[in-house]
Amino acid sequence: MASQKDLIENLKKVCICRGITGGTINQAIRDGAHSFEALRRILGTGTGNCKAKRCRQKIEQRVKAYKDEMNAKADKPANAL
Repeated sequence: MASQKDLIENLKKVCICRGITGGTINQAIRDGAHSFEALRRILGTGTGNCKAKRCRQKIEQRVKAYKDEMNAKADKPANAL
């Protein structure tokens, strides 16, 4: 079950100019968009009036966090719980 913080993060707009929420960005990352440029092509993030000045860093942090999480899972032995 998702925590209250996770729910808020999913509903919060990350790309303000385009109105793209954190949940939408997270889903696109899980679906394979593992760079800011891929998210730009798929969702249009960073293509608004500010040209990614407000959102790029936040989006890149989300991509990095996802990659770090996946690497940590890959490094964990299969029998470790």
